[in-house]
Amino acid sequence: MENLPQELVSHISSYLERDDLKRTLFVSRFFQYAAEEYSGAFTAFDLTPDTESAARFLNTYCGRHNRHLRHVGARTNFPALEWDRKTMDVVKDRPSCRYSQGELQQMDQIFTEQIISIFSTLKMLEDSIIGLYPGAAANIDLTVYTPTRAIDKNWYCWHQFYVSWRVHLLSPETLPELTLVRSLQVKNGSKIDNLDGHAQHPAVWKLDHRVLLDLAEKLPNLEQLKCHIGGDEWNGGLTEDDAKQFTRDWEGPRRDSRRDFGQKLASSALPSLQELDLNFMFPFSAADYIDQRQPMPNLVSPAKYDIFSSNLHLFSQNLRKMSIRGIVDETLFWPQSPKSTLPLWPRLEFLNVMFHMSTPTGKWYFNGLNNEGAADGYEITNLHYPPYSTTAEDRQLDGRQDYIRWETYDAQFRFLPNQDLVVPLLTAFAKAAARMPSLKVAMLWSPITLSAEDVSEFYEDFEPEGISESPLKSLAWGVCYISPGVPSFRALPQDPCTTGREIWWNVGSKWQPDKSLSDLFRQIGLQEHGGDIEEIFDEGQGLVDRGLFKRFESRWFGYRPFYDM
Repeated sequence: MENLPQELVSHISSYLERDDLKRTLFVSRFFQYAAEEYSGAFTAFDLTPDTESAARFLNTYCGRHNRHLRHVGARTNFPALEWDRKTMDVVKDRPSCRYSQGELQQMDQIFTEQIISIFSTLKMLEDSIIGLYPGAAANIDLTVYTPTRAIDKNWYCWHQFYVSWRVHLLSPETLPELTLVRSLQVKNGSKIDNLDGHAQHPAVWKLDHRVLLDLAEKLPNLEQLKCHIGGDEWNGGLTEDDAKQFTRDWEGPRRDSRRDFGQKLASSALPSLQELDLNFMFPFSAADYIDQRQPMPNLVSPAKYDIFSSNLHLFSQNLRKMSIRGIVDETLFWPQSPKSTLPLWPRLEFLNVMFHMSTPTGKWYFNGLNNEGAADGYEITNLHYPPYSTTAEDRQLDGRQDYIRWETYDAQFRFLPNQDLVVPLLTAFAKAAARMPSLKVAMLWSPITLSAEDVSEFYEDFEPEGISESPLKSLAWGVCYISPGVPSFRALPQDPCTTGREIWWNVGSKWQPDKSLSDLFRQIGLQEHGGDIEEIFDEGQGLVDRGLFKRFESRWFGYRPFYDM
């Protein structure tokens, strides 16, 4: 066995199951190397800020195992809230329902210290690797998880599980640079459940969105930037006011976090970045299953325009691939001022935008069956921030938490495009796509859920056969452009690629683009590919199943087709 070359041993080992690889560990040095590589035992490590985790990480990867490392998870947490019946008094020691300003600053400090600790540990590994291999390429995918907090549910109220104040990274400039990280992702630290207080454990704290950019700026070779967060900003489908009050994401911190991210985009320079995948509605179930009769907050005011969308538009112009899921408006694609320089995306090949049906100003992109629901958003004031101490209402609510029924309304009735808002969005999208000479695929779509049993004024006139042939709780409305040489929107894996440009209008039978809008879409790819373009409509099938969009996404962005978006 010792005489077999490493290449042959590695080829043999690549066909072995994990248990069989274990048996080859001590056959020879060559088999040991191959078993370590193909078992995946050293490809990932979840790093925590304690010294024991750091020592184990460095002991493992400051040797030959560093060549296997591909994924590092950064786990952060806050001190647990535990109840000791022997030493703690029910009246004296029970904490406030709310966090004071001092406590919130302490949480920011704890989070910052933990991130510095994790980045410092990664820097030590990086110095070791570069010392051995001076030309080492960036090949580590870093996932930073939002902070969690273990809480004794039997003694602490549910306000502790749903905190609206965002966690901030203090003095991000003090973090060391990490040159071997090629991908950064921010994800929820645990499962999010805003629709059932019994199911939420541990508590998951929300990060200020700009933390994503603060971290990215310390990664000079970053190629991919991702986030899958934000689903915990929604609870509007709950029927009981008590449940809504416990899980409420107060509008003030929510608006401020979105604004901070947009402002930070204006000054962020990430020259090596190629792919941007921002999902601010994950998991999507709570954002989807809202009571669509309720007004939405204006997340833009007092600004005159949406800083989030407009600065993301500027930030995106050097990317190769971009996917956005969130609340956006037309300035994501096209500048608001006619005096602005014409935008150009010279490298962008794949564009996917899944927009929520509510707009940044709190209006709605879609109305109900009889065009009802075209409401304006409400202004966010100082009253839309959580209190810093327990209120009388909090005390009353704590006494009722065990009696809450965690039920949701069936009040999803919007599916008809609001012409005044949808047409400008589509217009900006088409104009922008025509300025993307490398474009292969561009999708703009919104999930539609129709479940209106609790909206009698709508449900009495409801005729599902005229809306869709697909399940009404899983629909989508949108448009997709495909360039020549790319698999078509409904193509199966074995089907040939397209030979010409295609526009798929998956907009149902209740709405059609007018000629001027259609002409704009026909300009996409015309200069690069020439020839005619085929426009494909739904042919009486109505709104399509959103699985079609999700499957098509999975081709280009690596998503699982049936995940909770």
